Amino acid sequence: MHKLSSATVSVDSSVVIDFHLTGSLLLLEELFTGRMLMSDLVEEELAMSKMKVLGAEVVILTQDAEWAFFGEVKRNKPGLGYGELGAITVAKFRRASLLTNDRQARQTAEELGIPVSGAIGVLEHAVEANRISARNAVTLLEDMVRQGAWISDDLLEVFRRKMIDSAREGE
Repeated sequence: MHKLSSATVSVDSSVVIDFHLTGSLLLLEELFTGRMLMSDLVEEELAMSKMKVLGAEVVILTQDAEWAFFGEVKRNKPGLGYGELGAITVAKFRRASLLTNDRQARQTAEELGIPVSGAIGVLEHAVEANRISARNAVTLLEDMVRQGAWISDDLLEVFRRKMIDSAREGE
C-alpha cells in the first residue's frame, strides 16, 4: 500500500501547477478527495494564475503557534515563499504529508519530520490505486517535465524503470 493511499495531504502550488499544465488536475483532485488541505497562501498563489483546486479544504493560519512556526521557518529558510511556508505549516499542524516538488520545501519538511512526497509519489499512488496505467504515469511525468517541472533526469529514469517493472508484474 502506497504511503499516500490514506494520508491527509497539504498541497503546495508546485504539484498543482504540474498537474494543471498537463491537463490532469482532476486526477490529483480525485485521488485526494476529502483528504487534501491547502493553505490560503497557496490558494492565493494559484488564484493569481486563475487555478482552483476543487475539493481542497482551505486552511487559514489563525493560531499563534502556527504563526510562530511559520515565522521561525521563514527566518531559517529565507528562500521559501509564502505558499511553501503555508503548506509546510498546515502539514505540521494538521499532521499531514506535504505534497511539493520544490527541493527546498522538501528538504525543510524532512528536517522537521513532516512526511513529504511530490508528483512522482502521486503518480505512483495513482498507478497502485488503478486510476491510471504505469505507461500513462510515465507519459504524464514526461509531459510535466516538458511543461517545466523540475524533475531530474535521474529521477525520471528511476520512475520509468519502476513503472516498467510494475507493468510487467500486472501482466
